Parts: sequence; C-alpha cells; structure tokens
Amino acid sequence: MRERNELEGMLHDAAGRLSPAHVAALVAHPEAVCSALVAAADALTANDRERSGAEMITGPASATVEVDEADRRMAARTRTGAAETLLTSEELAARTGLRTRQSVHDWRRKGRIVGWQNARRGYVFPAAQLDERNRPLAGLDRVTGLFADSYTAWVWLTTPRPSLDGAEPLALLARGEVERVTKAAQGDRQGDFA
Repeated sequence: MRERNELEGMLHDAAGRLSPAHVAALVAHPEAVCSALVAAADALTANDRERSGAEMITGPASATVEVDEADRRMAARTRTGAAETLLTSEELAARTGLRTRQSVHDWRRKGRIVGWQNARRGYVFPAAQLDERNRPLAGLDRVTGLFADSYTAWVWLTTPRPSLDGAEPLALLARGEVERVTKAAQGDRQGDFA
C-alpha cells in the first residue's frame, strides 16, 4: 500500500510539470498512459537481463533487437546509394559566388535550386545539383516547379525513372538532356508512368 501511495505521489508530481495540453492529451488516451507505465515498469524490472539493443514497446511481449540488426532493418527501409553532400546556405553561397545566404534562399524560392529544412535548423542544399562551374544544373528550375516541395523534387531527380529508361534524371540534366527530363517529370506528375 505504501508503494502504491508513493507511485500516486510521483504521478501527481509529474502531472504538475505537464502543460494543460499535455494533461488533456494523456487524459484523452488512458490506454496509452497505462501501456507506457507498464512498459516502463517492465524495463525497470529487467535489470538482471543484459540489454545491448533497442527495446520495442509494442505488442504483448517486449523484444530486444541487437544494434547490428537495428542497423540492418533501418538500412532496408532507407534509400540506397552513397551519402549525399549537403551544404548549408553559407556553403552554397560561397561555392556559387553569391554574396549572401539570402540570395541562396531567393534562388530556392524561385525554384532555381533544391533545398529543404534541416532536422536541426536551417536549410540544406545538395551539392550534386551544381555543375562543374558550381552553377545550378541547366533545366533544374523547369523540373522543381512541377513538384509540391524541393525534397519531393530531389527524390524524383535522384531516383532511376522508368520514364527515362531507368536513368536518374539528375544525371541526365548534368549531360544536358533538359527537354527529355522535363517531359518525363511532366508525364510522371500526370500519372504517365511508361
């Protein structure tokens, strides 16, 4: 009984640190609160087990996943290929000869380059969209305007397309095949996946 009273006191203290919106969300989802508490209790009572991976909280029984297995599963759900070089607005301005990072963002808003919000802060810009003279690839602006956002455009540009006989659109733009890539982007956006 004493432990139950201590638990209620801890829950009361924790609730006092939550915002009204957080409290309302927890009250609206009591099953989630119960599941989280049971999972936390299971984790705390498992001290005698060696734990070297990430624990999955869903399902009737907990399962431990080794780090290597977690990496393999993540890789299976991630696009393949080499890591892309992403530039900050300052780095892109320096490469392209622009005077300010504001100019970089003007280019992005006009669709001349591709860039998206970074998870931490600021925007990032793939270096691969620049030619050998550090200028945006010719025709890039014709393709980016066909997509709802820069990231979607970039995924399209860097994914081999059936409409381009399995070629990657960005590679074709780098070779000067602007019309072919533009037509493929228009067709793909309209649902012509041939």
